[in-house]
Amino acid sequence: MKHIGIGSPGIARSLTCLALAFAACSTASATEQWTQVGVDKFYLPVGLYRSQGITTDGKQWFFSWQYGLERANDAYASSQLASIPPSLLGQGLNHIGDIDYANGVIYAALDETSTYRNPTIALFNASDLSYTGRSYKLTMPQTKDIASWVAVDAARGFGYGKEWASSANINVYNLSDWSFSHSIKLQEPLERIQGAKLRGDWLYLSSDNATKSVYRANLLNGYVEELFQLRQPTGTQEIEGLSFRDTPDGASLHVLLIHDPDSNEVSPASTTLNVGLYHYALAPVPEPATWVSLTAGLALLATLASRRRRPPVDA
Repeated sequence: MKHIGIGSPGIARSLTCLALAFAACSTASATEQWTQVGVDKFYLPVGLYRSQGITTDGKQWFFSWQYGLERANDAYASSQLASIPPSLLGQGLNHIGDIDYANGVIYAALDETSTYRNPTIALFNASDLSYTGRSYKLTMPQTKDIASWVAVDAARGFGYGKEWASSANINVYNLSDWSFSHSIKLQEPLERIQGAKLRGDWLYLSSDNATKSVYRANLLNGYVEELFQLRQPTGTQEIEGLSFRDTPDGASLHVLLIHDPDSNEVSPASTTLNVGLYHYALAPVPEPATWVSLTAGLALLATLASRRRRPPVDA
């Protein structure tokens, strides 16, 4: 019988391949891991004003409800309410969806609830929630957008939207006048999207599907992945908008969920219709140095193995 030592060329080649495999893993993008770290409950009537969308300027919160906007401080104390102005209501625009903030402006997605065929983006001053007088009707070829949400990419000069039905298209608009620019094809279709926000090259989206899922979609290659689910054990729920902001509890992603409890709920306080703002923290990813050290160690081991030779021992 021939003894095979670590110096065997076959073993050396295997170790080299393993080292290369780890090197490849070190450059691959890992799936994000989000952990819920808290939830704030808003009961009626306050919850009503926070039942559609959410955004922030980094210093305060902005919420939307079907007929208007709300401004609140860090403790969620309301400081101002505003309604859809008559000039927009006159166009049949009676529903605000999720909202976004950029450069002192609140971008609100509006539509009318009878047919959802009048998608419009209206601009409001974040300082006092006053209407700027600027609104833009969305027109896009071959695809649909009912303006249930809006996401703004001020750095690139784009705004984003999507049709409500199952579709793999993200509509991209020119931020200056909300004219249609192009569409981005996702690797898989998403449906019932209620809110979205941009972070880097990713669009984070909340879906009112059966599991109340939060996804992220890469705007460069169309890759889509589910990050987590908000489906609660009992009652009827509807997921709404989401927003990014670093908070003292370690959270950075915040998602709205309407919860209408049923008879199975035990706590007396939980039997009331409420809006929950769920807070999520991103788990740290392994430091690149860890992968580099492991790869370097395997590569060194493979090199030593290829140089080392043991004389064969025959039985």
